[in-house]
Amino acid sequence: MSQAVMLFWRNRGWLATLMLLATFWLNQMAAAEELKFPQIITIHYEAKDPHTGGQFIIWVEREKIWYGLDAKYGADTKVFPSAKSVAITHITPAPGTTTITMITVTSINSAIPDYFHLSGNVRFKISGMTVTSSNLP
Repeated sequence: MSQAVMLFWRNRGWLATLMLLATFWLNQMAAAEELKFPQIITIHYEAKDPHTGGQFIIWVEREKIWYGLDAKYGADTKVFPSAKSVAITHITPAPGTTTITMITVTSINSAIPDYFHLSGNVRFKISGMTVTSSNLP
């Protein structure tokens, strides 16, 4: 029995040593590189149903901008018409700077889009839309 335990510990020690060496070897292979600025992230959304559009909400600081149905006030209340497509571009010009966000929203009843140029903390809530293109990995 003791021979089996010793064999187990020897094999386990060998495996642990091998894993430790592999970790150091792989760590040197995956060296980090400097981030390149400006960093630009683009995302394009399209409505799942182009006739009814999708809901798109923009939170800027303490304000909300609604596209689509406002569930808080009832199904027949609209602040803006539903969105047919939304294009979002986030730009970070340099390390430690504020992100600039440019949003293009095309409504279901208009061919002319609305443009928003925002900075700071910008959040979104999107429903009824899918991502059609993005440069995120």
